[in-house]
Amino acid sequence: MTSSPDEYDNLFPEAQQNWDLDRLYADIEAINTKPLRSVEKACLRGLLCRFRPGQIAFKLNWTSGTLRVDLNKGLYRYIEALAEQPLNTLRWDKVSEWIEARGYKVRMVVPAESSNGCGTTDWGEAPEVPLFFGRSQELSDLASWITIDRTRLLAIWGMGGIGKTALTVKLIEKVQGEFEYLIWRSLRDVQPIGQILADWFQFLTNSQETRLDLPYLMEVLKAKRCLIVLDDFETVMQDGELVGLYRQGCEEYGELLQRLGKERHQSCLVLLSREQPKEVAMLEGEGQFTRSFHLGGLQRKGAMKLLQARGFSGKENGLDALNGQYRGNPAALRIVSSTIQELFDGNVSDFLKQTQLALGDILRNLLYEQFDRLSELETDVVYWLAIKRRPVSLNELRESMEETSSGSELLDAIESLRWRSLIEKLVEKNSAKREVLFLLEPVVLKYVSKRFIEEVGREVKAIVTNRNFNHILLLRSHVLVEDSAPENIRAAQIRLMLKPIKDKLTRSLSKAGIAVDELTEQLAIAKQEQSTTLDDYADSNLSLLGLLI
Repeated sequence: MTSSPDEYDNLFPEAQQNWDLDRLYADIEAINTKPLRSVEKACLRGLLCRFRPGQIAFKLNWTSGTLRVDLNKGLYRYIEALAEQPLNTLRWDKVSEWIEARGYKVRMVVPAESSNGCGTTDWGEAPEVPLFFGRSQELSDLASWITIDRTRLLAIWGMGGIGKTALTVKLIEKVQGEFEYLIWRSLRDVQPIGQILADWFQFLTNSQETRLDLPYLMEVLKAKRCLIVLDDFETVMQDGELVGLYRQGCEEYGELLQRLGKERHQSCLVLLSREQPKEVAMLEGEGQFTRSFHLGGLQRKGAMKLLQARGFSGKENGLDALNGQYRGNPAALRIVSSTIQELFDGNVSDFLKQTQLALGDILRNLLYEQFDRLSELETDVVYWLAIKRRPVSLNELRESMEETSSGSELLDAIESLRWRSLIEKLVEKNSAKREVLFLLEPVVLKYVSKRFIEEVGREVKAIVTNRNFNHILLLRSHVLVEDSAPENIRAAQIRLMLKPIKDKLTRSLSKAGIAVDELTEQLAIAKQEQSTTLDDYADSNLSLLGLLI
């Protein structure tokens, strides 16, 4: 905890745009009967901007655990009192909702200073982007689509942390003079379409409309030249299913995209998402009026500028390898650069000698959110790609998964994962034919491997605790070490998959005072008595773990 109070004052300044902070601070202090600390004000601003506690802790240079204790002892209790809610019921993701309900949110509407610019602007939840690196070609192409090609529906999609919001802020600054109205909204707090339409109509027509339907929206967008940004669009999509389905009550967002892409109007909707909406994928082949842009990592020049801004000279050995490992992901590079500066005294080569990639709380949270949206079949696929640890063909995946999915289902899952930016496609030329292979990029591989090990560890614990095999799933559907894999891959599977699970099992047994021989004997008897049938994967896995002889 090395940050000073002065540094806390400069954190999360974007909250000032949307919240009456002075009145909010004063009312909380009146309830608390003592002034808010500088760090408490910073945490409050961060929570209002929808940053997770782990992300706020990173900005404060605190540990997540220390911040959690501080929030639970202080700020969360003050907010509950202010919102007149029961004690110990507040979660971080409810802070903005509760405080908005008490009337502290403000709307910033800025009239244009001249007739050459955008007539009326409302930047809403758009952040300030004081530092921006690279992306000049992307900005040029996107601006051309909007201003010259008159694109009406533009989706910018890519994995969390890749820089979609920052790029779009710079894009809108570049093209907003072409429009009469600019409005930026986030769907981070999932809203029914009627609610978002009411908000748009109030801004675009300067009146409280009673008609809140899509046909009327199209009339407005035909009459006025409007630029609308919708951030966090993936939140209206159904999690736990393949990409393309909407949450219950949010289905009209699909119709919104259809109408904006197909009908004549003079406006443009830019949506930002971690997943490509299926309506955009279907419409973009029909002409220039609907476009989809998949945002990848920074090119070398932009990545080097980012690293220089984080304290490197640009001449250190290993910077190119570092950028390659993290695929130019700006969030990942910012996190890992801090780790290298603090723990390796800025020595990139020493950091790269590690066998493990560093993720950090912020990137881990981003990956958790994205992984948590997967369907069961998509989860199976990424676990298999983590086990295989190399580019693999669709046929190889199909052979490994033949007991759990059909060929068509697997194709759908692969396409869905591609639309989520979670797997990479590689085209390899083998003599006369081209073969399409799929793999996980290093950061995703690291996260998925860790999650798989934790899940299998829980299944192993259940076996030891219950002395039966009734609750195993992954141990039946996936193999820890592939007999047919190349020798170097088998060695990696043993070191990175099998060994961590086996070591954890050994420690648990030792701590519980259970002898391995005694346990295996009991499990063998249980298997026989319960007439448990184990398929090849489960039998192989349990034998490798020493749970079956």
